[in-house]
Order: sequence, then structure tokens, then C-alpha cells
Amino acid sequence: MQEKYLMSSNDTILKHILDLSKKLIAIASTSDNPQGLKEVLAIARKELQGYFPIEEFESNGIPGLLVRNTDQETRHFKIILNAHLDVVPGKPDQFVPLQKDGKLYGRGAYDMKSAAAVILLLFKEIGKHVTYPLALQLVTDEEIGGFNGTAYQIKNGVQADFVIAGENTDLQINNQSKGILHAVLKVSGKAAHGAYPWLGENSIVKLQRAINSLLDAYPIPQEATWKTTINVAKIETDNTVFNKVPDTARAYLDIRFIPQEKDTIQERLKSLLPKDITMEIESYQPPQYTSEDNILIKQLKKQITDVTTKEVKMLATHGGSDMRFYEFRGIPAVCFGPTGFAHHGDDEWVDIQSLQDYYHILKNFLAAIKE
Repeated sequence: MQEKYLMSSNDTILKHILDLSKKLIAIASTSDNPQGLKEVLAIARKELQGYFPIEEFESNGIPGLLVRNTDQETRHFKIILNAHLDVVPGKPDQFVPLQKDGKLYGRGAYDMKSAAAVILLLFKEIGKHVTYPLALQLVTDEEIGGFNGTAYQIKNGVQADFVIAGENTDLQINNQSKGILHAVLKVSGKAAHGAYPWLGENSIVKLQRAINSLLDAYPIPQEATWKTTINVAKIETDNTVFNKVPDTARAYLDIRFIPQEKDTIQERLKSLLPKDITMEIESYQPPQYTSEDNILIKQLKKQITDVTTKEVKMLATHGGSDMRFYEFRGIPAVCFGPTGFAHHGDDEWVDIQSLQDYYHILKNFLAAIKE
């Protein structure tokens, strides 16, 4: 450990982490509660006000902050520590933090308000001591896509050589995740009376054949697997009666594709479809991928092993994070967070000891980086 940066005892550090985590958890900072988003961000701001320059961002009513460790006006940093303070909706008692049996329970305890508390307090301690530009990025819309938080800040020039998001990873490193492609298949048929189907052309049947073609190429897995998957989220037609052959049909697809297919997935899907089926792309989000040979990933792995004495695993996740926005700009980015369970679930918790380990791992990592 870099003792010259140690300003408090371990017990004091952990107490501050837990106190701040509980304050953050107590705020229902959900997307349908704009006041809650402002309140949780205000708690974070209060911790840092007067210590560092704080830049405010807001897009479509979604607030965010960028805190830098230098008085020099810049949006280019060596390292950015990213944390989201929004959470998915929960039951009222989930916003009453509970500490029990070495665990901290509550909505956002694992995803990711406790990690945010660690990152914030670490930045407060170490920010003035490192010799390179370091930033803390706090956003409030990761759970609904991140377009008005992290993506908006990047669009406005925020960048780094390396980014760490405190998403839940059980003290492992998530260096890749699947991309997201939302597509709509559309097909036209020929209307006819339902008693005379041979006179019509059933658009739903045509659509079903197209879907089967896609699922033959990308079969639904029976267990977790690192392959591209297609979820048929919805099928609809304009037809509203029984006795008519439908002449329109649409299918909505949620496609999660591996990084290796990012340049080929759209053309591959189109090649599998019959000529009379059109595919419209509703949204495209790139996958996240940073090579484990990256020098800063290697340094982070070393610090994790030094603190935990355990081997570090590289994780590939099926869901995305805000780190995909950095990947799109060619900026190395990973997720790294504490140990816990049931994010988005009723019994969400974070392991308290892992919060202390998390603090020291990141601290040693940041202290070891050269300008």
C-alpha cells in the first residue's frame, strides 16, 4: 500500500464509506423521480464542494457532474472514475439501508451506490496527491441507457486514457460486454377473407418463417454462453379481427452481439432474411472491449491480487454499461466494483469487507500510475 496517501485508519475509512453509502441509498434516485436525482447528486457535491473544481452537465433534464483534480480547465484526463447514482425502482423498505452480518442491504447497495461512495471518498483523499489529471464522473441515467449522462459528457469533449466504472463485478475486471441492436422486421402480405386463406398472403406466416431463419442461425441458448443472441420481444399486426388474412406484420428484436461481430452483425442478419422482409434498425449500441493486454488492466490486476491474494478473472457480460460509449470513441474502459448479490433484486446487498478492499485496490492503482 502507498502509505504516504493514507490519511485515515482502516476503521475510519470504512465508517465514512458506510455512512455515505447509506445516505445515497436512502434517496429514491429513479428515472421517474427527477427530484431524487438532484438530491443524490447534491449529497455527492456536498462531499467535494470546496476541494475540487466541479463542472455541471444537464441534458434533457438529467443532471451530472464532472469533478477534476486540477484547477486547469480540461476535459482530457489520464484516468476517469465513473459512477452512476441512479437506481431501478424498488420497494419503500429498500430505500432504508440495513447493515447486517457483514452486508449492507438496500436498493443500489450493489448497483452501485456503495461503489460510488468508495470512488468519491477515494477521489477526495487522493485527488490532490497524484501528479496526473484525474476526474470523477457522476451521472444519473445509466439505468435507462446513459445517453444524457456519460454519453452526453463524452459528446461534449470529456475523454481519458483509461476509464473505470464502479459497476458490480465482485472484484473482478469486466473488459468486454455485448453490443445492443434493436431492430424491427416488417412484411406485407395480401388481405383476404379468413375462410379463403388461399386467396391471400398471410404476413404473420411470412414473418414467422423469417424469424425461424434467424433463430436457426442464432439459436436460443439453454445456458449462459458467449454468443450472439436474438430475443423476439414482440410481434404485432394491424389486423384486429379473426376472419381476415393479415396483410401487415412486424416483429421487434432485441439482439445482443459479441464484440467479434460488431462489424458484420447487420449484414449477417439481412443476408438471412427473405427478400420481401425489411429490417429497420431502431438503435445500435456498440459492444465494450478492452484487451486484457492493456498495460493499465495489467496494473489493476496486480493491485487486486496484492490486496485480495486471489487470482483475477476477466469477465464478459451479456448486459451493457456506460463504458460502451468510451469504447465507441476508442478509449479503453472497464468495469470494476465490489462484491455483492441481487442487483435489481429484492435482497440486494454489498459485502462490507469488499468495500474496504475495493478502496485500497483503487488507491494503490491510482498511486502507482505515472504521469
